[in-house]
Amino acid sequence: MKFGLIGNPVAHSLSPKLFRAAYPNNNHTYELIQTSNPEEAVNLFIKGGFEAVNVTSPIKTSILPFIHKHSPECAAIGACNLVLKQGDTLVAHNTDYIGVSNSIIEVNVSIKNSVCLLLGAGGAAKAAAYALLQLGAGLIWANRTLPHIPDSFNGSFITTVPLSEAVHHLQACNIIINTLPLSNPDTDVFTFHSHQTVFDASYVARPFEEQAIQAGAKYIGGERWLLHQAIPSFEAMTGIVPNVYTMEDLLD
Repeated sequence: MKFGLIGNPVAHSLSPKLFRAAYPNNNHTYELIQTSNPEEAVNLFIKGGFEAVNVTSPIKTSILPFIHKHSPECAAIGACNLVLKQGDTLVAHNTDYIGVSNSIIEVNVSIKNSVCLLLGAGGAAKAAAYALLQLGAGLIWANRTLPHIPDSFNGSFITTVPLSEAVHHLQACNIIINTLPLSNPDTDVFTFHSHQTVFDASYVARPFEEQAIQAGAKYIGGERWLLHQAIPSFEAMTGIVPNVYTMEDLLD
């Protein structure tokens, strides 16, 4: 069976290696498809004979209008990271929020009734917001342009602020999730504290790692998010439970 990852850039993605680690004794293939155009992405998926694909930046949100059906979680979040072919129907799913939740849970961080700071407003940030709200946290959501709050989040405690003002809310937050891929002047001035947990979505750039460790804060790298979203994603793709131990070994 043929699977893959669609987005841009994807050349340095660990997903193909992670997929092979998950299924070392199977003949499935996992290919990289680089495009920033969501309509082209769907056409390449269909014409390429793929059974399912993972979806990454920058089309996690923009691809949705071209997909026939959306799972309840995907519809609530407003973004997807997985598209499955079911007959002639394409169905969008989201396991990113599971990646966030399980990464937090595994380090024994309780965030119920606490306030979390979320940086960024793309598809990954939307999934992180959904996960944090599901875990019972309040949310300060910061971006250069104020994030649009999905209707499904109504009734939750969410405050939106410009990214330039995020530093003023930092000390009051127990966990900080950064979905911005690169360092920038608005976040370079962040000073973390030992009671905080700092979580970078990017496993390549890891922009907050040094600052967090120097402060004595608990740090979660993006490879944990990658792993925990991939486990349910790969199982949904193949119908086979992946080998989590070999996946872990690859990321260690």
